Amino acid sequence: MKKLKRILDLIRKTGDRYIFDDNQGNNFIILNINDYENLVLKNSLLKDLSEEELLNKINKDIAVWKEAQSEEQAEQLSGNLLDFKETNDNMGEDQYYFEPVEDEE
Repeated sequence: MKKLKRILDLIRKTGDRYIFDDNQGNNFIILNINDYENLVLKNSLLKDLSEEELLNKINKDIAVWKEAQSEEQAEQLSGNLLDFKETNDNMGEDQYYFEPVEDEE
């Protein structure tokens, strides 16, 4: 019982799930009741959708995900650009450019 209390405390702190199996090889998952309700409700809502409605939901979810990804990439690129600009601003005036030498024949 002490181990179960420790596991439940850890689940509360982290919000994770815990998977265990019994002696017969059955797997069980312990998760927060709110997470379980969301899982059940989401599945029941999806079952009531027609094929077209389900495809529209999937496409909408993908579009939202792509938008989040592009915003994240834009933030990362702008951060990289600022780092590059700061690095170049600190370089000073002594800059050298190397050009290829052409052989004269």
